[in-house]
Amino acid sequence: MSVPARRKFVMSLPVLGAAMAGACRKQKAAPARQSGGGETAEKAATVFRAVNGGPAENLERVLSLAGGAGALFGERDIVILKPNLQWYNQGAPNIAAMDRLVTLIMERPGGFRGEVVLAENIHRGAAPWDRAGWAVPFARNADLPGVHSYNELAAGLGRRYSGRFSICHLVDIGSGGKRVHGPGDGPGYVVCDGTGGVPLLALSNRLGGVKGREVVMSYPVLRTDRGTLVDFRQGVWEKGAYTGQPVKLVNCAALNHHSVYCGVTSAVKNFLGVSDLSGGPDPAAGGRLSGDYHNFHSFPFNGDAKGPVPGMLGAEVGHFLKTVRRPALNITTAEYCGLVHRLEPPVAWTRAAAASTDPVALDVHTAKYILFPNSGISLHDPENRKSPSAQDLAACARAGDYCYDDSRIEVVSFDLAAGRFQGEGELVVRADREWGGNLRNLLKFAVLRIV
Repeated sequence: MSVPARRKFVMSLPVLGAAMAGACRKQKAAPARQSGGGETAEKAATVFRAVNGGPAENLERVLSLAGGAGALFGERDIVILKPNLQWYNQGAPNIAAMDRLVTLIMERPGGFRGEVVLAENIHRGAAPWDRAGWAVPFARNADLPGVHSYNELAAGLGRRYSGRFSICHLVDIGSGGKRVHGPGDGPGYVVCDGTGGVPLLALSNRLGGVKGREVVMSYPVLRTDRGTLVDFRQGVWEKGAYTGQPVKLVNCAALNHHSVYCGVTSAVKNFLGVSDLSGGPDPAAGGRLSGDYHNFHSFPFNGDAKGPVPGMLGAEVGHFLKTVRRPALNITTAEYCGLVHRLEPPVAWTRAAAASTDPVALDVHTAKYILFPNSGISLHDPENRKSPSAQDLAACARAGDYCYDDSRIEVVSFDLAAGRFQGEGELVVRADREWGGNLRNLLKFAVLRIV
């Protein structure tokens, strides 16, 4: 980062005013491990983390700590990378980190004859490649010379790894995508409503009357540039049968504030970009994916407000991961964190990356030790039981058999600037912040800090 840019992080702007001063005086103590057993508790999940390097270097170190590309990925694997590209800037995974991830897979020890597929549903119509993180130039969080969007990243990777690298733009059925009942029908979306030979995979909020809702699982069938047909749930399909070729999903997330009804958005919420959201986000204006079944947004929420039962976003994602597909790895590239917005300042330059096979444990750790210490916003505290973040993570852990208890999460963290591993008392990341000049965002930050 240049000297002028660094000064912009360190120096807060005068426009913060009295509200900001009041908010910033309300300091948050450094998070502490809960007394759920501490060092004596049996560990249920491991988070691998790297801090204070460049985004590509942090990613490479995290992958190394997790076992390395040679152990994590096989020579013939189909690797599906699922980034969050509904947004750009800090709202998407860091571009340089994603470039390094693809390179490490392609150049794994022992060689790689499989395929890497970048697959995402941004839920923005029939031509997603013209929108959002695919097309909009990043103002921050690119960090790769000459590359400013995911279209540019994908074009470079396609030239470098022709025949082994593909993009799959997933399109909702309601936006022109095709509904299929399996890979024999070609690429499209499978809706698990029990019809056409497809199993019924549904979840209820267990309420009666007008507040009662049921969500149905959905997932894509992909066709790669090589012509490989991949059923997201059951694997590679060829000549009328599943081949057994290994398919591995890597969930690639960013770390940001989402909203007062959702709190943090990161690894768990990223799975809304796999499901079909046909019918829209608001149950009062449709929100149905098939018959009376709701989609993944209209089931837990009322449009842009809380729904009737807390934690249902986490519950549906946990059910999806248990019944459709679990990720082989979840990666959060927290180079920057949006404190109240996924596109604009204020942002924290947190310079971190983390990974785990457990998406709940990953979100608990990154929210508690990276986002929350820099925002001081109680909505971001994964242990504040009134926060939607905590409610969703706890529900996802229950539904998907994951770990929500921080005391049972082992953390292996390496500080690249110091050249050593970090101890438990060094896990909190305190970052420089860029405030920007958007008065609405600054006021929002102040209000959320105070409440």
